[in-house]
Amino acid sequence: MTLPKIDAPTFVMDLHSIGKSVPYRPFLVKEEKVLLMAMEGGDQRGILNATKQIISNCILDDKIDIDKLPLFDLQLALLRIRSKSVGEEAIITLLHPNGKNSKDEECDGRTQGKIHINELKIEINENHNKNIRVNDTITVQMKYPTISAFENLEEGSIDEMYNMIIDCIDNIYSGDDVFSASEYSREDLNNFVGSLSTTQFGQLKEFFDTMPSLKHDVSFTCKKCGCEETQTLQGIGDFFL
Repeated sequence: MTLPKIDAPTFVMDLHSIGKSVPYRPFLVKEEKVLLMAMEGGDQRGILNATKQIISNCILDDKIDIDKLPLFDLQLALLRIRSKSVGEEAIITLLHPNGKNSKDEECDGRTQGKIHINELKIEINENHNKNIRVNDTITVQMKYPTISAFENLEEGSIDEMYNMIIDCIDNIYSGDDVFSASEYSREDLNNFVGSLSTTQFGQLKEFFDTMPSLKHDVSFTCKKCGCEETQTLQGIGDFFL
């Protein structure tokens, strides 16, 4: 006689980048183990791979291509899945920003805090624009970084932002001509970005500085020094501390 099979409940969530609701299920114990092991190891690539695997397993829509979703949608998706898996409240460890309290004193105090996952939202900057006009005739259309773009980064590389910009160029418009980045080599794109002025490069960088992101400010009182502090949580690692 085979053991009984437990059917997981299904829910729906909204993904910002595709503008529609998608069905999903909670993650299972075996999937949670994969994520926790990656978090414990602290390796960014391992965390990204675990995130990708779990979301791919739990989103119940074959038309959703995980590799094409922006990282901010994947982060929120994982938190939504987590809320239905182990609870809508998460206990996290809060630290002083830069290791110093509000009195500019060094303090290594660790304080436990609580966040309600379902209250977390994607932060939208009203000044954000995917079309960057670098001069009177040329406009660069950007696309959001996916999990693959982050996997391809060399950890600790000083060229990270440079490489990210190249990966996220979608189209280049010059007058009536349209140049699709997918049709050009990385060397071609590298030469194009390298020909930009410092100001023009800064315009492309602003795309990343203002793009939608998963952020949440948590106020707390340090249990060690008693100072009132605020920590900004950003990225999956912070929400699973």
